[in-house]
Amino acid sequence: MTISRMTFSKYSLLLFLLLLTFHSCETEDIPKLTSKLVASPSSLQLLGNEKGKFLLSAQPVGSFQWSVSSKPDWISVSPDSGLVGDELVEIEVLPNTEGLTAGTHSGMLELVSNGAGKVSVDIQILVEDPPVSILAVSQGELEFDFSENSKDFYVINEGGTDYDWTIENSNSDLSIVPSTGFLTAGDSTKVSVTVNREQLLTQVYEWPIMVLNGQNDPVGISIVVNSFKEEKWLLESGEIIDAEYDRNDDKLVTVSIAPNHIRKYDLVSETVETLVLNLPPTCVSISQDGKYAAVGHDGKISHIDLSTMQLIDIFDVSTDVFDIILAPNDWVYAFPKVDQWETIRCIDLSTKQETLHTGNSIRAGTRVKLHPSGDFIYGADNGLSPSDFEKYDITMGVAQYMYDSPYHGDFAFDGNIWISENGEKLFSRSRNIFNATNSESTDMRYSGSLVGSQDERVAALDHHEESNIVYAVFESGYNWESNPGSIVKKYTADFYNFQGDVMLPQFFGTDIYGNERLFDSKGHFVFFNSSGTEFYAVVRASEIENSSVRWAIATLPVN
Repeated sequence: MTISRMTFSKYSLLLFLLLLTFHSCETEDIPKLTSKLVASPSSLQLLGNEKGKFLLSAQPVGSFQWSVSSKPDWISVSPDSGLVGDELVEIEVLPNTEGLTAGTHSGMLELVSNGAGKVSVDIQILVEDPPVSILAVSQGELEFDFSENSKDFYVINEGGTDYDWTIENSNSDLSIVPSTGFLTAGDSTKVSVTVNREQLLTQVYEWPIMVLNGQNDPVGISIVVNSFKEEKWLLESGEIIDAEYDRNDDKLVTVSIAPNHIRKYDLVSETVETLVLNLPPTCVSISQDGKYAAVGHDGKISHIDLSTMQLIDIFDVSTDVFDIILAPNDWVYAFPKVDQWETIRCIDLSTKQETLHTGNSIRAGTRVKLHPSGDFIYGADNGLSPSDFEKYDITMGVAQYMYDSPYHGDFAFDGNIWISENGEKLFSRSRNIFNATNSESTDMRYSGSLVGSQDERVAALDHHEESNIVYAVFESGYNWESNPGSIVKKYTADFYNFQGDVMLPQFFGTDIYGNERLFDSKGHFVFFNSSGTEFYAVVRASEIENSSVRWAIATLPVN
């Protein structure tokens, strides 16, 4: 078919009109926006569960329905829909941090409208660690010095929550006030601890107390108490020079200088009788029956009636008396202090006549003990090497040198001697033990030794036959120095088996720096009582850093 040019033009015009009509209809169905939603501010930063706010408006002003189209799960919005018109709409954002980890969380809140489009608000929330309970105390240890009875500390709430607290204390010697309480976050309270010392002994006590609040682990505080209980008989002023013990009446006799005294102590009743001496004493010996004493001086000897504590006589002797023996034959034997090779001064108390001993010379500074038989004196020389024991016969009044030990350096003696109660053993300062017999062939023969360290020597010793015990205090240091120890060593008397040791009770005092502290007791003279149930030690406080040195008598039970 042939279409004319005019017909084609007509169709083309019709198609154009149809397209124009369709376009006009499509434009009328999608209206053009004249307003938009606006949020102010456009971002919120929230801390924890605090709420935030923003304002919603339409610009230019119009009336539109709006609603929340999307949001993070960890917020809620109020209101979440409505009408925005002439008035601003206040919208609250409420966080819900439950289940969120600590840190910053970000999300987008989107709102849409029916004619003003949509708007987004950036939301950030900072989640902090939740508040915790923290129980603390101001001090982990309270140390009470000897004179301190009360101290304070603080219970502290360092956390973010309030709590009740309480103190667990199982020790009846401690009083704690208050022992319970309530603390708000960041607060503290003072607690006072008081020590009751009535039942405490001499030692360092360590007691724990626990502070609890039911939320945290208990907090412990160590209570340290330095305690001293005086268990010695503190003696009067004076420096004790020598001491002996009377087992007949259980009396201790001492001589001292500054002041010059002889004292007789009843250790059960703790009573003392004192006699002033005319001269400084150097040594003392009491008679075997305990009724009399002889006191040595430089050039003099005092004869004392111990039952009445009166001076019987004071008489001359031609030596500075180092050691002395009052024998049952009513003779006094004085041993010189100086001049190397010397003689024993033998004085008949009935005539006060002095006679020199017969036989070999003795060494000045010889320490002596009377044999229980009353017939002999044993001596330990000093200042000689090797050291030795020797024996003197006094049965005839004037002492006669008999013989020394059979050893010459084989066994040490070291300058002092003690005799067993039964008279069968000789104990040397060197810890070696020797037999005592009436025959030179067996006398002063080695019999064993007391267990001890190589540098330890005997400072003081006593033997009780019925109880079968030997107690000794050792000394250490240079051989010519005396530094008695503070430990009593215990042995059996039959085989010298070591049975352990016990520390002498200490002294309480002040050091040269003004600090209160304990000082060791140094055992200078030791004795058993007659029954062997108690052991007495005449002790002196250690001089190291001690501002006040004292003497005392310590009593130890025998077990």
